[in-house]
Amino acid sequence: MMNVLLVDDEPWVLEGLRTIVNWEKYGFRVCGEASNGNSAWSLIEQLQPELVFTDIHMPSVSGLELIGRSRHKLAKPPRFVILSGHDNFEYAMTALDQRVDDYLLKPIDEEEIEAVLEQLSRKIREEMAQEDVLRHERSLYVNYLLNRLIQGEAGAELENEAAALLNIGSSEEIGCLLVENGVNEDELKRRIAELTGPERLELFKDSEGRVGLVASGILCTSDRLEALGRRLCETWPGAVSAPAIAALGCGPGGVSALRPIYQKALATLKWKRYHKEGGFVNCNELPQHDYAKKVNKAALTFLLELISLDRPKGTEAAVDALLAAPSSGLPDIEYVRIQLSALEMGVSKKLKELGGDADAFMRGMEAEFGTLTETPFYPDFHRYALALCQSGAAALREQHERSESSTIFRVVQHVDREFREKLQLQELGRMFHMNPNYLGQLFKQQTGKSFREYLNDKRIEEAKRLLRQGWLSMAKVAANSGYPNTDYFICQFKRMTGVLPSAYRRRE
Repeated sequence: MMNVLLVDDEPWVLEGLRTIVNWEKYGFRVCGEASNGNSAWSLIEQLQPELVFTDIHMPSVSGLELIGRSRHKLAKPPRFVILSGHDNFEYAMTALDQRVDDYLLKPIDEEEIEAVLEQLSRKIREEMAQEDVLRHERSLYVNYLLNRLIQGEAGAELENEAAALLNIGSSEEIGCLLVENGVNEDELKRRIAELTGPERLELFKDSEGRVGLVASGILCTSDRLEALGRRLCETWPGAVSAPAIAALGCGPGGVSALRPIYQKALATLKWKRYHKEGGFVNCNELPQHDYAKKVNKAALTFLLELISLDRPKGTEAAVDALLAAPSSGLPDIEYVRIQLSALEMGVSKKLKELGGDADAFMRGMEAEFGTLTETPFYPDFHRYALALCQSGAAALREQHERSESSTIFRVVQHVDREFREKLQLQELGRMFHMNPNYLGQLFKQQTGKSFREYLNDKRIEEAKRLLRQGWLSMAKVAANSGYPNTDYFICQFKRMTGVLPSAYRRRE
């Protein structure tokens, strides 16, 4: 339902509007009433109605002043309909200058008002639908950018684009709140909106499906994000039987600091989970051993490479190198837990990249070895790490063989090679002997994107590469990226990157 606010200094007019007009028929509900301009302004700020019916002559602030204040001070002002007892040409012209939607004369005419409501209801719904589309597209792109940053992709171009889109200053305080335990993204967004009001936090999902929130500047103060995290955990369904975990990482540095801050939050969340606890935890609450909060990236990368290549020789030595705390060269239990957590994530990520079921794999490991919190003894951790490597290599080998022989894997490979050509699901369906609709579903399952999104991403990335070279005409850049229509290419490039191709080229 859309909200409508009624404003008039005559009580009988308010009562007439409230009772005579069939608001629900046109999708409206009366959310409030005011008898003067000051009260009306407070209600507009508080309730954010889509529509306001207002008189012109009122105490303190007139209807026209109320409209002007809304136009100048609100990011999204409501639509206004004026009800006036004066058939005054000057008032009507002023109302038109203020872009008022209609100017109606008292006494109230039910049919006239309902005709206005029918027209405005259609306009407002169309605007809301368009805003939903734009919000959804922005949400997808924000998720794409944030995942590139937290996964370690760097570069001035990426950071500048993210900083501009998210409105984050170069040295600004930034916070990342991670939430885990079967969180439904839509429900989480609704609860965050309830707890934060109009303040906007950026949501994303990381590669393991955890929901994250990013805030900067005044929204990112540790106290505010901590309060939000605690409320989310306290009010989440199943908080007793299946407690949610919310972990916070904060620090200065703007967009360039997002990855280490995300890693702080992730390490904190893992620490909380390993202690079999739910609820909120701040990264500052972890034991203050610097090495215990860091992953030995070099040792982890080398070990994951051995697992991916299915080379058991050297695995045990690589495991020893990963688990030995750098401060002494000796094992430290808390440090070992962090390294094993990173190893689990690395194996799971590689398995997911090949289309495997990482969750089922980890459930199998837990069924055989238990969880990492069930033993305080290093030899058990060491045996678990070796078994994880052996089982991970076998699972990756099996999934790789399955993926190579699967049709959808070959379809993605074909799109990666031929994205510059005219590609359509119908044609791919005929080529690979599959129903186009079913092929589209499998394609999204494999890549995480619809066929059209994936194809556009490939083409825009190629266009960026060509634009950086600087010597091709815009028409050739479009054609060589898979867009035979230059105008359509420019439109798509602006939609997906936020800048025109010509501006992108100058910036490079």
